[in-house]
Amino acid sequence: MENITFERAPRGVVRSILFITICLIFESTSAYGKALTPVATDHHTSVLKIAPVYSNGIDQSKAEYSFYGFLKIFDHSLVNITNFTTDCDGDGVSCDQEAKDGTDPNDPCDFILAHQDCEPSDNWKKDDCDGDGVTNGKEKEDGTDPLDPCDFILAHQNCSPSDDWKKKDCDGDGVSNGQEKEDGTDPLDPCDFILAHQNCSPSDDWKKKDCDGDGVSNGQEKEDGTDPLDPCDFILAHQNCSPSDDWKKKDCDGDGVSNGQEKEDGTDPLDPCDFILAHQNCSPSDKWKKEDCDGDGVSNGQEKEDGTDPLDPCDFVLEHQDCSPSDEWKKEDCDGDGVSNGQEKEDGTDPLDPCDFVLEHQDCSPSDKWKKEDCDGDGVSNGQEKEDGTDPLDSCDFVLEHQDCEPSDKWKKEDCDGDGVTNEDEKEDGTDPLDPCDYKPESVTLPQSGDYLTADCDGDGVTNEDEEKDGTDPQDPCSFVLGSQTVDPSSTWNASDCDGDGVTNEDEKEDGTDPLDPCDYNPDSITLTPSADWEALDCDDDGNPNGTDPDPLVATARDDSGSTPALTELAINILENDDYLPNNDGNNLGVTSLSRIGGNALGTVTFDAETGLMTYTPVVSESNTTVTIIYEVCNVLPDPSVCASATVYIQVGANTIDAVDDSFTADGETGGVIPDSNVLSNDTLNGETLDLSDVILTSTPTDVLTINPDGSVKVEPGTADGTYTIDYTICEAANVDNCDTATVTVEVSSGMGNIIDAVDDSFTANGETGGVIPDSNVLSNDTLNGETLDLSDVILTATPTDVLTINPDGSVSVEPGTADGTYTIDYTICEAANVGNCDTATVTVEVSSGMGNIIDAVDDSFTADGETGGVIPDSNVLSNDTLNGETLDLSDVILTSTPTDVLTINPDGSVSVEPGTADGTYTIDYTICEAANVDNCDTATVTVEVSSGMGNIIDAVDDSYTAYGGTGGVIPDSNVLSNDTLNGEIIDLSDVILTSTPTDVLTINPDGSVSVSPGTESGTYTIDYTICEAADTSNCDMATVTVIVVNVEVNQMLTPNGDLKNDFLFIRGVNFIKSSTIKIFNRWGTLVYEGKDYDNVRNVFDGRVRGKSALNANDYLPAGVYFYIFNYETAEGSFTDSEYIYISR
Repeated sequence: MENITFERAPRGVVRSILFITICLIFESTSAYGKALTPVATDHHTSVLKIAPVYSNGIDQSKAEYSFYGFLKIFDHSLVNITNFTTDCDGDGVSCDQEAKDGTDPNDPCDFILAHQDCEPSDNWKKDDCDGDGVTNGKEKEDGTDPLDPCDFILAHQNCSPSDDWKKKDCDGDGVSNGQEKEDGTDPLDPCDFILAHQNCSPSDDWKKKDCDGDGVSNGQEKEDGTDPLDPCDFILAHQNCSPSDDWKKKDCDGDGVSNGQEKEDGTDPLDPCDFILAHQNCSPSDKWKKEDCDGDGVSNGQEKEDGTDPLDPCDFVLEHQDCSPSDEWKKEDCDGDGVSNGQEKEDGTDPLDPCDFVLEHQDCSPSDKWKKEDCDGDGVSNGQEKEDGTDPLDSCDFVLEHQDCEPSDKWKKEDCDGDGVTNEDEKEDGTDPLDPCDYKPESVTLPQSGDYLTADCDGDGVTNEDEEKDGTDPQDPCSFVLGSQTVDPSSTWNASDCDGDGVTNEDEKEDGTDPLDPCDYNPDSITLTPSADWEALDCDDDGNPNGTDPDPLVATARDDSGSTPALTELAINILENDDYLPNNDGNNLGVTSLSRIGGNALGTVTFDAETGLMTYTPVVSESNTTVTIIYEVCNVLPDPSVCASATVYIQVGANTIDAVDDSFTADGETGGVIPDSNVLSNDTLNGETLDLSDVILTSTPTDVLTINPDGSVKVEPGTADGTYTIDYTICEAANVDNCDTATVTVEVSSGMGNIIDAVDDSFTANGETGGVIPDSNVLSNDTLNGETLDLSDVILTATPTDVLTINPDGSVSVEPGTADGTYTIDYTICEAANVGNCDTATVTVEVSSGMGNIIDAVDDSFTADGETGGVIPDSNVLSNDTLNGETLDLSDVILTSTPTDVLTINPDGSVSVEPGTADGTYTIDYTICEAANVDNCDTATVTVEVSSGMGNIIDAVDDSYTAYGGTGGVIPDSNVLSNDTLNGEIIDLSDVILTSTPTDVLTINPDGSVSVSPGTESGTYTIDYTICEAADTSNCDMATVTVIVVNVEVNQMLTPNGDLKNDFLFIRGVNFIKSSTIKIFNRWGTLVYEGKDYDNVRNVFDGRVRGKSALNANDYLPAGVYFYIFNYETAEGSFTDSEYIYISR
């Protein structure tokens, strides 16, 4: 027999065999006359689906056959044979899905809502799975959960809720759904319920809510026993959340201040008497109006009508008290008069009037305010009278010295001392209202009597009764009739000066002069300072008040003198030394006139009584003589006029003729007249450029040069290169003996002259800030004979525009606030040695707002000891670097550098050398970038000279100072050692030996300070000094000190013609002047310029009218001679300088 092996067939195969077997059985043996047709098998779920098919071909879908028990014997797996329907229970979730979900496919209320994958059945739609009273179908439409009894729309309840649902509390408010259903409240609204019907525990969420919005959570109110639905039933201290806006608008206590405002104010919203009155923002309640918060006997409502404070027990209308005041109010003292309110009620006095009380009934301490008041109006406060023991209700019972406030009008009208002057008048007069002898007679309005009439209150020697008869003031020692003196005057009167003339009354009595007449006195008896009134008088009627009049009793004029060349106007202020004042002097009490009454002067004389100036222009014949002008000065205001006379002596010199040397260049090959040559162009007559008709020009021609009659210079053709000279003489045509000679120098060269080339420039500038453009120099690319020229080689001229200015040093300035754009300005350079050799160029400036900053890294060099190495003393690569022309700060830039084997640039800018470095020269580069703009960078190189064992490095650095030459002496803060170093450190005087040889002007003192000799003229002076190391006297260095000595000097020539030379009146030494005033007059004495604190910068005289002048302001003055008066103050004192100036155009 063969071996047979049995193997277990796979479960799927077994199931297939079973399926076929079942089909065969049912097909052949069905008792129902129908066949079972397999529809599908699911090997994953072990479900066999078979659809019954009736013999008539109709599908009876409701037929269902279960062979579970039958199949169980074949397989432990569950096998269901059902009809063709996929959703067994009609809940909208297929059986397959429910099998996966683990829900019951035959329970229409056991499913996962999110897994509904087919249309629910009508029966399911009519059911109410969660019992919330809304059918599943309706909840399906509403989008609510048919399995959640608390997820529904209340208005859509369309069937009876379940008992289980009724017992629930969906909104957690402590009232079951069923109870809320009966109450008609919303079971989904935690704040819609009847408190008394709470029949279960509220939820934690409900306890945290605040249904009434009063700021106390429902749970806290539940504990407190307050109503969580009543916004005004809560405990304030238990507020544990933010109140609602609606609650804030309410007014729980009815005090007229909303809850929210009281919450902000910190007052109690439940206390009707705890609020801020100014914050009432709604109508108070009727209950509040009937209450009396402050207990003053006036209800709140009445106080509201009266405009008084219902919280202030002392702010009320007495007549409106409509209820009984509180006991507390009765004990208070509202008016502070020391009598309580209750006592004043009994006395019938006003508890609000601090001066309406019974003094004997004061039963408490008066207030400080009452003590400061003055009930009786006598000017002494109540508190002071309490201390003095006087009656605060009696206006004439007080201590005068204790008056500490303003008396009342009633007191002012009384006359406490009976001297006939009311208290008010005595108070105004500063007299004692309790002293009958201390008053002013003009203030008497009441009858006087008694001893007053025989007394002499003012001590002037006249009794009060006699002064009353005379009509004089018995209180004024200087108001009396001299003939009525019948008693001895007081010592005070004798020492006084009634008329203010500086002589005592007693001395005037002895001298026989009138002590009441200020112009009747003996000048030798003056022992006192005259009074201001006397100084304002004009005893001699010359118009000059006594205070400024040198001789106040006699009008006086004094002689004057001056000097001037012939034909040159002289201006003298002839009133300056007279008693009389010019009419433009505000102190002049009269009207001054000036006239000539004699003298031998033949020239032109003018007088200006307005300024006091006399001008005189001598004729030629008066040269080298002294002439006189006798003038009369009068004050014409009195009748007759008050006059005096004096003589002016004028020394007339010769006219000043000045021939000035000339120099020209010429081409020797061609010769001829030198272009633009004129030997007279710089010659002057009395400071004025002369005209050919003013002089006689003579010259002897040389072999090479000839001066032509018109002043031009001619060169012989074919003249060899070289320098040639020729003299010429000019004599005044009106005085041929007045001559001067000058020399003309001509540089002759063959061929073309020097080639000057001005090249156009372009710059960029920041229009917002303006100012000098950094590193701008229009001359930097200009040449003379192909060489870069120096400023001293040329004359630079340019006419400023509204935007651009070319400065004298060649830099370019831009006006601040210039709009963006491109601007140009022309300039001309002329060869200094040949002013006819010129060229012009254009400067173009691109102006933009907010232009980037200009960063500039500058190369550095240092020396170091290679043996020791380390940081080089005082090394800082940033010290000479700039940002927008200003020395930069380390915080302004980012410093980067790559160290070499020898050198390192440290983060602080110092430079380090490696110890043991061999002698030699080493370099390292570094870059600085602007911190605010890291793309704005510049690079520089540091050079270090390294030597081994080098000695101490001593460095004497040149110094420069400016000094005032007038007084000389030590220049303040001068110290030649202040910038000198030893090994990079500022040296101390003890470290060195200082030597120097004094000059005639300068001396370097042993302490390093510099002295200037007194009286040194303006100029630049130098002196050398040497410092040697004290420890090594062979280690020395020398430096030069430059001192610019400046004196206060007025340049007497100005030529305001725009050539940048003498365009304004230059005054040297203005920086040494503390304050100054300058006045300039024309030849007729008219003021043409007036200024203060002249500074050579903005406050300057540029030939135009300025100040309080009779001429039109800003008009340019004609060429001519002018007179100035310059008053200035320096550290040495006050000075006056007056001279002539010449304006030439």
